[in-house]
Amino acid sequence: MGQVAEVIKLGRFPFLGAGLILYAAGGLLAGVQTGQFSIERFIMGYAIVMPAHLSVSYSNDYYDFENDNPDAVTSYTGGSGVLQRHPELRGFARNFAVTLIMLSVSISVLYASVYGNAIVVLLAVLGNLLGWFYSAPPIKLSYRGLGEIATSLTGFIFPGMGYAVISGGLDTSLLLFSISLMLLQMVFIVNVEIPDLREDLEGGKRTLPVRIGVDGSRRIMVLSASAATLLFGLLEFSPRFAESINFLIMALLSLMVTVPCLHAFLSGSDTRDDIVRKSEIVMNSLVAFGILNTLYLISIMAGVIQ
Repeated sequence: MGQVAEVIKLGRFPFLGAGLILYAAGGLLAGVQTGQFSIERFIMGYAIVMPAHLSVSYSNDYYDFENDNPDAVTSYTGGSGVLQRHPELRGFARNFAVTLIMLSVSISVLYASVYGNAIVVLLAVLGNLLGWFYSAPPIKLSYRGLGEIATSLTGFIFPGMGYAVISGGLDTSLLLFSISLMLLQMVFIVNVEIPDLREDLEGGKRTLPVRIGVDGSRRIMVLSASAATLLFGLLEFSPRFAESINFLIMALLSLMVTVPCLHAFLSGSDTRDDIVRKSEIVMNSLVAFGILNTLYLISIMAGVIQ
């Protein structure tokens, strides 16, 4: 049972909540836009997203084995530390990641055959490729300074999958909506990279904090969060969306992220304890925004779908 618990810890299951929130945002937006919502399609769509998302934890820990420092692990950063304690699980981690990817793509093909929606397969393949090659050779995105772009794209892929399974495809509304989510995903990845700066530098990862330092990275977080807030507000004036959506509310909710980012930039220091503390505050603010934004979209959809 002890090894089973370690395998579960290796998966870092709490991170699945973030993926579910992003996926749900797209699905709920589609429900509001179309006036229709299928629980069956929503669940089957998440059955594609969940194993793909979970595979990343296993593959990243496998390929980052030499660089991860179990003594530097925090609630959100530094890997799970499981493989450093149990190196005999390395082979399992890689094989399980591959199995999860195959499961995700297989379900997407099944979904496409049942509902005639090929875009779901394309999104599944793209998402799985980004997740695998985030740390896997030969591409190793996170080692080449492309990890932030890859992670930001999940702000389109996850909600895109949710939108596609409910609406039957993608359109301009989803693209416009996802821009702010991609910016917030940029905040997320830079925020979790900052506490890992030393380990990433020693391991040869060209993350943004490695390249521009803590202050520069926090500045990027402020700019990204502020841009997300501004763009949410501007969507209020777009004719592409249902009138029932008040994007000014989303903009106000996103200030829950922008303000902590600004606080970290203006008052943060380079000490390890302060970096970890500020990182956790920003992470908690992202989670809070995601939950509240989801609840807001649910409340709108409940009024649209009677």
